[in-house]
Parts: sequence; C-alpha cells; structure tokens
Amino acid sequence: MDIIVTRSRIAGTRPHYVYRALVPADTVSAERRALAGTVAGPKCVGRVPCVRIAPLLAPARYFEMQHAERGGLAPRIGLLARRIETLIIRANFPEMTAGSLPIVFQLDDDPGDAFTWSAINDLTDAFDRHEPDFDILTAFDLGLRDADGRRAA
Repeated sequence: MDIIVTRSRIAGTRPHYVYRALVPADTVSAERRALAGTVAGPKCVGRVPCVRIAPLLAPARYFEMQHAERGGLAPRIGLLARRIETLIIRANFPEMTAGSLPIVFQLDDDPGDAFTWSAINDLTDAFDRHEPDFDILTAFDLGLRDADGRRAA
C-alpha cells in the first residue's frame, strides 16, 4: 500500500513543523473507508482523501464493539498508531528525531514543506499482528526499506 508522509511548516518566528503519515483513501477497501472515515490530505498533495493510521490498524472486532466496550482497546490502538507513524515519518524525514511523534516539532534549520510517497506493507486490520512487537517494531517490519519505493516531491 502507498503512504503519504508530509512535513508542513507552521507560520511563526521559529521553524515549527507538523509531520503526518496518511494512507490515500483510494488504496483502502470501500468497507474499511466506510468504517474509518476519511480526512483531506495536506495541500501539498492536492487535498486527496486519506485515511488515518489508527482506524486503518484497528481490528475488525473494534468496529463491532459497543461504544462503551471500545474504551479498553482504543488507547492501545492509538498508541500503536503513534508508534507506527513515528517510525514511518523518521524513515522519510530523518530530522524528526523525537521518540514519539509530537504535535509540533521545532527544527534548528528551515528545510521547508515536503512530502514523499512510500510503499509500505498493508496496515489494514494489522493491530493484532503488530501490537505484540510494539517495543521492538522497526520501519523494516512495516515494509519500509532504505529509500526503496519512495518518491519525493
């Protein structure tokens, strides 16, 4: 599956950036899109409809649970999604050195906005497969190879 990884500068006096990893909605099954919902991708990629990592990772049983039952599983899905997003972003933008993806990241330099498209293993319903390896999960485990299949723009 393809994934869009972006670095977008926030206006201000210091170079503050937001990093995002999103999956183009047209690469996700219609059933999963209906369950997960879509968001507009960043301007730099043309505002294409995208799916966030967390609802893509969620196991099918999550969507069948009653709202109150989801309370125990939702934080675990969110934590794994954040870990995966961090690994993906760091593989594409090595200047993002935080251990966990921050909301805003300050850089010493001002490299400007950028995005890449990367090939990655299918993350649909992958929570049960990846959560046991949370602490040792790597970008390689997600199918990312050193600059293999990445297209910068």
